[in-house]
Amino acid sequence: MAPVPSYSKKTLALVQSMAPEIAAAAARYGVPAEAIAGSLAQEQFDQTASSWNEMKARLSSFNADGFLAAAYAVGRATNPSNPEQGASDFILGRYNSDPNAITVGSDVLKKSTHPLLVDYGPAGMKFHNAIQEILKNPDDPAFKPYVKNLYSAGVALHKGSDKALMASAMAAYLRQGLEAYQSNMSINGDLKTGINSWHGLTPELQRALLVQYYKQGPTPERVKARQEIAAQNGVPYVPQIGVDGAGATYLANQGAITKALADAPADFASRWEAIPTSGSKNGSAPPIPFPGIPQLAERLATDR
Repeated sequence: MAPVPSYSKKTLALVQSMAPEIAAAAARYGVPAEAIAGSLAQEQFDQTASSWNEMKARLSSFNADGFLAAAYAVGRATNPSNPEQGASDFILGRYNSDPNAITVGSDVLKKSTHPLLVDYGPAGMKFHNAIQEILKNPDDPAFKPYVKNLYSAGVALHKGSDKALMASAMAAYLRQGLEAYQSNMSINGDLKTGINSWHGLTPELQRALLVQYYKQGPTPERVKARQEIAAQNGVPYVPQIGVDGAGATYLANQGAITKALADAPADFASRWEAIPTSGSKNGSAPPIPFPGIPQLAERLATDR
């Protein structure tokens, strides 16, 4: 078996640069800071793990550019006095048309027909998932600038220009993962048994499982089969990490993650106060359109 790879210095530097925002988001959503940091590191690792992965990351970036530019073009046509608001309204309409849309794994075909499911920016956060968390948690100071300006949220995620937004989006999504694991581990639908079973796992395994959830998404079919077997035996289902997947890679690098978080600057006194009251500073200017945007904008507008 090949040795488990290590996170690069560049990846750990990114984690370190976001440590204050990660700590704040972890406290707000009740998930381990190491799981947020590990998910970010794993996403960075995966984006450069092979030439194929690099190509997929470039394609995601290209698709994000295209969708945001097209949304802005729609916004400019529907709300000339405030194109960002028009673009945001259009994005919200796309989201509301299928609020429960998901992908499991890469699912390139589904992403091609659901542009909100494309991974955005350094965190590899699906725009759809970020929108869902922003709308569900409007009082989060990291989300407030974007509740009524989803277009700017998309631009900021794509550029990686708002660390608090990235950290909160990841933390909120990981809280979903935490709740999913506890539900999966319940006996006969009794959530208390699932919560107790989850707390019976070691902290290291909990964090690795959350990193794995961030990368894999909702419960795969094979997990459901194992849940049924456990239920038939009257015992809690115990989730496992793959021997060569995101969870295993995180476990092999958890010491470096912990150190990166600990070594970060501690002078973040205005942790939430520094967040702007408007999302415009992170993305008021539209992305530079590439050939085909007018046609794409027209197609998106007719699909509304």
